[in-house]
Amino acid sequence: MEKAKELLHTMISKGHEPNVVTYTTLIDGLYKSGEIEKAKEILHTMLSKGQEPNVVTYTILINGLCKSGEIEKAKEFLHTMLSKGHEPNVVTYTILIDGLCKRGEMEKAKELLHTMISKGPEPNVVTYNTLIDGLCKSGEIEKAKELLHTMISKGHEPDVVTYNTLIDGLCKSGEMEKANELLHTMISKGHEANVVTYSTLINGLCNRGEIEKAMELLNIMISKGHEPDVVTYTTLIDGLCKSVEMEKVKELLHTMISKGHEPNVVTYNTLIDGLCKSGEIEKAKELLHTMISKGHEPDVVTYTTLIDRLCKSGEMEKAKELLHTMISKGHEPNVVTYTTLIDGLCKRGEMERAKELLHTMISKGHEPDVVTYNTLIDGLCKSGEMEKANELLHTMISKGHKPNVVTYNTLIDRLCKSGEMEKAKELLHTMISKGHEPDVVTYNTLIDGLCKSGEMEKANELLHTMISKGHEPNIVTYNTLIKALCEKGTLHKAKELLHTMISKGHKPDVVTYNTLINGLCKSGEMGKAKELLHTMISKGHKPNVVTYTTLIDRLCKNGEMEKAKELLHKENLMLYS
Repeated sequence: MEKAKELLHTMISKGHEPNVVTYTTLIDGLYKSGEIEKAKEILHTMLSKGQEPNVVTYTILINGLCKSGEIEKAKEFLHTMLSKGHEPNVVTYTILIDGLCKRGEMEKAKELLHTMISKGPEPNVVTYNTLIDGLCKSGEIEKAKELLHTMISKGHEPDVVTYNTLIDGLCKSGEMEKANELLHTMISKGHEANVVTYSTLINGLCNRGEIEKAMELLNIMISKGHEPDVVTYTTLIDGLCKSVEMEKVKELLHTMISKGHEPNVVTYNTLIDGLCKSGEIEKAKELLHTMISKGHEPDVVTYTTLIDRLCKSGEMEKAKELLHTMISKGHEPNVVTYTTLIDGLCKRGEMERAKELLHTMISKGHEPDVVTYNTLIDGLCKSGEMEKANELLHTMISKGHKPNVVTYNTLIDRLCKSGEMEKAKELLHTMISKGHEPDVVTYNTLIDGLCKSGEMEKANELLHTMISKGHEPNIVTYNTLIKALCEKGTLHKAKELLHTMISKGHKPDVVTYNTLINGLCKSGEMGKAKELLHTMISKGHKPNVVTYTTLIDRLCKNGEMEKAKELLHKENLMLYS
């Protein structure tokens, strides 16, 4: 570009006046090389020299502004262009529609499409593809499908990009059946599915945990003559890692390399994450060294993944060492990295160090997010520092971060655990007044707190409120109430609730059976307790140590030592069989 600008000055100095084509070419080059301000300077020079920009010039300017995120200025240029009598063409409109879509301004993008149609330029396949992509990315799949039908009705045949875009949108919204239907439609219309199509569908299946189907599709893809690329292999490796099929991961990695596809940073990050999640931290560290030896520089994601696993396994010193290594290698930790370390320190009860790290994070120019604040609030609550937790809540709000359901649940949980039920209920009302709908966790926490403080009537009231608000009680809700009823000695009500639970489609678990067995034992109903044990086994629930200990303890207290020994023998057989 420097030589181009020099040539322009030489041209002018020699008395040759550049024309609109010369200026437009230079502006285009400057925009493409990211020299936005210099491009604007050339535009002013062009105008001062009496050279009027043409449609191509304006389109290039609008494109450059859209790419640099200056949509408002791009729209201003469109109006200037129109006022100067230059009619925008299909490319001009499509560029602006794309800019609006990328900003998530879908309504304005659709308005511009209507303006375009009313002004004369007929949208083309690229225009429709751009809008369909925007709608899919904003989760408006139905509107994207409507636009597909509009496109076809206007005589525009969708291409592979159109189908791939919609298939991707359907996969991301979990509509795999519809994605497959669209694949068959695509093929029936004479469009050959490509690597992108197959990779998209494989990704969708992996996200649903349907790894076998994903592997089948990989084989179909290969049989159709489409060679999987690094993205395809990495997607499948990620799916296998998530289902903890590490042996299959190794096989697929070997296949990938043997086919001439070198793993990239994303592949290594996926593998490291998989090894970390399956507890193989040493192998993950070995893979980090392999990655570096192969010339792949670890990124923030690589280091953060390893730091997270070290924190979760309690190796805080090693986590901090890795943080220093990361910084020394020129990688700046991000909010996720700091939050991961803060979480590790909170879980170890090292609240002072966690707070220090928060200040370090802020001093480095990283603004804590809701997750960071929630992590620290949780740590403070668990260490019994409720005043400091509330102070941090106010700091969070003052910094413009709105507390979410997790924030409120954390605080409500601690208040309930410390028996401050009135404050917990007050916080529930605050939560609702701030527009946050309590979830099942909120209700379960409060029901548990009310049960423990002996407020059974209020616990039942809250259960009915929960149901009336459209929240279905889960196994935790029922177990909490059954336990409270058993402890209160109202076994008939506990059994009634068990039947209600079953009728609502919730299967009792080991905790449910153990709670009821304990209740029956305490009330001296040993016969019914043993009957329930048999029911439990017949329903496929294996009794655990708690089950047998409860029954053996009661038999011993009743002086039935032989029966206790007999049950102990059965326990050993059941637990170790």
